Amino acid sequence: MSPPRTPKRGRTKDNEKPVVVSPYFSKIDSSPVVSPYRFSAVPHDGEKPAPCSPLRDLDNEDDEDNDPDEYDENLAQDPLFLFHFRTMFDLYQRLYAAKPIMIQETVADDPWKLLVAVTLLNKTAGKLAIPVFYTIMKQWPTPWALSQAPHSVLSDLLRPLGCYDIRANRLTCLSSACLLDPPCVTDLRPTNILITVPNAHLHSPGTQRSRYPPTPISHLPGTGPYALDSYRIFCIQESDEWKRVMPSDKELVRFLRWKWAMYERKLWLPNIGVVRHIRENDLRALINDLVRTTL
Repeated sequence: MSPPRTPKRGRTKDNEKPVVVSPYFSKIDSSPVVSPYRFSAVPHDGEKPAPCSPLRDLDNEDDEDNDPDEYDENLAQDPLFLFHFRTMFDLYQRLYAAKPIMIQETVADDPWKLLVAVTLLNKTAGKLAIPVFYTIMKQWPTPWALSQAPHSVLSDLLRPLGCYDIRANRLTCLSSACLLDPPCVTDLRPTNILITVPNAHLHSPGTQRSRYPPTPISHLPGTGPYALDSYRIFCIQESDEWKRVMPSDKELVRFLRWKWAMYERKLWLPNIGVVRHIRENDLRALINDLVRTTL
């Protein structure tokens, strides 16, 4: 019986080198891969929010320059990452479904109709004001037609809303003013309204009184803060004007909280503004609030 021998170490040929596979420096397969890092929910108005990454939103909320595509592709197999991704994707789908329905958004392409709608909605429940709005639009569909509406007929139609004489006069005056001096986006008019806004100084928290910024509709009769806020949020589409609005109306506040979360992935609060990147618990609280107030 021959004595045991130590096995010889395997040798490679002179021109061969051992293949070392690194998870970090090996070549990436060129076959198409569906990336799980980006997703977006598309609201029914057709505008797509910026793509978002659940991992970025949860773990890197203060890093504005971080690109989600720079994450290691191996995260696609990370169970924790996939759990967060699916959770956030489900939450954004629920947030999309909970979008507040605003009559201002429906008529945003016609500022005159928007101003008529907010005149009826001012201090009046939507379930009462909106049917009256559609009745008025059916009977007097243009500014000229409404400016010629008989006061008695218009007042009777507005009676269920209260303050019907005042509203009737305001609607006819508003329609006449829109004919004589229609609003133009490039023609800003001064506003003689003082509003409460967050203090701009970092070392002086709180609020301050400030003059409302000029708008294209500030010269029209009956345009208070609610009408001005609605116009800036829904009618000015070419810029981010809606991001600068700080409304006090609870329905406009709900809509902006939804829009900031849906389009910008930010937590926005009234009288404060943007607080931070929105988190999972913020999304859950916002969805619950939107659903509860809709019921």
